[in-house]
Amino acid sequence: MDELSENDFQQLYGRWQPLTPRDAADLFDGAPFPWWIAGGWAAEAAGAPARRHEDTDIAVLHDDLPAVRFWLSGFHLWEAHAGSLRPLLPGDELLPEREGLWVRRNADSPWVCDLLLTRSRDGQWLFKRDARVSLPLDQLGRMVEGIPYLHPSVVLLHKAKAPRDKDQQDFEGMLPRLAGGERVWLDEALAIVHPRHPWRARLSRRYTGFRGRPLPDGI
Repeated sequence: MDELSENDFQQLYGRWQPLTPRDAADLFDGAPFPWWIAGGWAAEAAGAPARRHEDTDIAVLHDDLPAVRFWLSGFHLWEAHAGSLRPLLPGDELLPEREGLWVRRNADSPWVCDLLLTRSRDGQWLFKRDARVSLPLDQLGRMVEGIPYLHPSVVLLHKAKAPRDKDQQDFEGMLPRLAGGERVWLDEALAIVHPRHPWRARLSRRYTGFRGRPLPDGI
């Protein structure tokens, strides 16, 4: 099926008016679960070129879904999977392998964010495409102006599967600001999930031996 134009998309699913990172911080202020800005906003906070953001990705732990649903009880949550949407009604269980939830107040309101459900086990974040790539949860993100974002290396790892033009631009903008430890971690992670990835030639190889260990340079 041909990709929908933005106008056709909005006619079918409704319009987007994405939260800014500050809006997200206000929405989740005091939430009893961790959360992190992901995607394009996180890339921009790490040096990627500024651009218009069509949505706002917010990562939360899959295990925290009950608490997330309670916190957002004033919103409607919809499962987003493979180009389809399904309302997650009160009492409904999330279907297997679902990883994304779109959020809006009601049918007359715009979508405001896309919740990315992130897997974890025993205090470790697990990369969705290969659980051999992991990080301690307390090293998954960083604070920028009081707002939690995914670490730049984690953002780029998610973008690496099939980089679009904007993903390559993000990589070029973020690379000069990646700490040495982050370059090493990203290179080692790519060696597992995308061993021939062209980004690897641009990343430092000062360290060896990826085993999900804490990142060098105190990331």
